[in-house]
Amino acid sequence: MTEDVEDVVRRQSFETDGPIEVDLGTGPGRIDVRLVDEPGVHVEVRHDPSGASPFSQGVSSLMSWLGNQFGNQLGDVIPPSVPAEAVRQTRIDLTGGRLVVRTPKEVQLRNVPVAVSVQAPMGSHVAAKSGSGDVVVTGSAGRLELHTGSGRISADQAAGVAKIDTGSGVVRLGPMAAGVRAKTGSGDVEITALGGVSTVVTGSGDVWLGAVTSDVLARTGSGNVTIADASAGQLELHTGSGAIRVGIREGSPAEVDLSSGSGEARSDLDLVTSPPASAPPLRVRGRTGSGSALATTAVD
Repeated sequence: MTEDVEDVVRRQSFETDGPIEVDLGTGPGRIDVRLVDEPGVHVEVRHDPSGASPFSQGVSSLMSWLGNQFGNQLGDVIPPSVPAEAVRQTRIDLTGGRLVVRTPKEVQLRNVPVAVSVQAPMGSHVAAKSGSGDVVVTGSAGRLELHTGSGRISADQAAGVAKIDTGSGVVRLGPMAAGVRAKTGSGDVEITALGGVSTVVTGSGDVWLGAVTSDVLARTGSGNVTIADASAGQLELHTGSGAIRVGIREGSPAEVDLSSGSGEARSDLDLVTSPPASAPPLRVRGRTGSGSALATTAVD
């Protein structure tokens, strides 16, 4: 293990072989995880003023002023250098194949924006939680569990189940082989491919899903729902006022049921006049309150 501490930047490295468990937690700070085809784990923790919300910046400035004005009369409310102290007190530990990084929770330090960057072997399982910063995972992960209060979330790829939650940010994911449970209060959700049972919910954003081969429930309060290339699974699609568009892979038998309260619902697919010998591998049910609903052939 090696460690390098600067004024407001801290770096630490560990020797390890193969995937690990990555468990990260910050206050108002950004989290970046890079999963690469290399051994070893590298961690960088730094003060990141750009990651602070206006409220957090105000609280931090107030506490610094109080500390400078009153010093020990407030029981050492604030250290001489708040950002540097927040970086120094951040926990970085790798034990039993599990990396834990936690920024301090003390009142005078928890609102300091601290960014965490980690490089770990690909295939590692990642759990990351930020109070208000972005969470970004690049490379191929095992399981994913990502949360932020108001930032965006993006991840390249996961072989295991992914759990994604943001209060208001955008969610952008690559192929999720084992499915995903994704929720955002108001942001858009974009997922390249879904290979497992999935639930996607947004309060008012759009939902865009690429290749779908398993059961999916997609719901938005007012956004559009688009499935680019569906070939198997049971799809339940709901929007209060947005449009629904489903692309069916050519040659994939499908049962389609679309309706709109006040808009147009139609299908451009070829119809069969006799019932199939067995249940089709793809079933689509879409409901929109006032938007249009369309089933059509997927575009290569």
